[in-house]
Order: sequence, then structure tokens, then C-alpha cells
Amino acid sequence: MANPIQMSDTQTSMPSTLVSSDLRRVVARAAPAALRTCLIVSGSLKRSQLLVRAAQTEHWATIVCRGVEEAARQAVRHRIQLALVDMQTVPVSEERALRVFVEQLASQGGPLVAVCGKSNDVMGEVWSRQLGVWMYLPGVDSESDLTLVCGEARCIVEKLHGRTAEHVL
Repeated sequence: MANPIQMSDTQTSMPSTLVSSDLRRVVARAAPAALRTCLIVSGSLKRSQLLVRAAQTEHWATIVCRGVEEAARQAVRHRIQLALVDMQTVPVSEERALRVFVEQLASQGGPLVAVCGKSNDVMGEVWSRQLGVWMYLPGVDSESDLTLVCGEARCIVEKLHGRTAEHVL
């Protein structure tokens, strides 16, 4: 009997891997923690560090972007499950572009999108909710429990991933 096919390191990082040339034999397994990817968009180093700490505490791999163009490139390059978008520190010159980016993310229906808005920005909150973003967080600061938000997002992604795997198999 031939040796079983061994998977390479690249294959073991995938949620579903073809393990033989027989296309009928696909092994599905739970996605490792590294496959939960959080895109963080913030113009402020201090605030992005706050968001990164919360996401990494809840076992999210993080991609930090300082601008809209970089965020758009990363969103195409990576499979994002959560996006934390800091609208509080965006320069006025980039606000429109960041809003368009959030609209695109929200319309994809894939990633959970959380918008960190200004404290008393009622129109920003209405805009976010009309888009269908997962969560609007007004006035986020160092006292905010963002770990709770990232943990809730992780639970939702795990439930969605489990439901998808059940329907496929």
C-alpha cells in the first residue's frame, strides 16, 4: 500500500485542502486562528495600536493600514473577516474616500464592518446603519472595551464558518 499523501506547510494553513488527485476526496477542517483576519484602518498610530491590541487579544491576525488606498489593496489581497475603520482620525481630505471604501466593504456582505465614529456624529451613525455595517462605535478611546467587540466578532465568524462547513459537507 502506498504512503498516504502528506500535506505541505502551505496546505495545512488552508481551511479546506485537496489531499489527493481524486477530486472526490476533499478534507474539510476548522480554519486555524491565523485565518481570522482583521483589517484595521486608522490615520492615528496611537488609535491603531489600541485596535490592534484588542484584535490580537481575541486571536485575530491584523493588517494595519494608515490610508484608504493601502486598505483597499489589502482588502483585495487578503480574505478579511473583520474590518475596524477609524473615522475619528481621518483627515478631511480622505474622509470621502474612506466613506466610499466602507460602503464597498459593507456591500460585499463578507466582512463584519465596525466603524469607530466621532462621539456626537449623528449623521455618521445614520450613514453607517443605512449601509448595514455590523457595528457603529461612537467616541472610541482607551477606556473603551474593544476586546469585547473583537471577541463578539470572532464568535460570529466561527458560527458562520461552522454553518458553511455543515452545508458544504
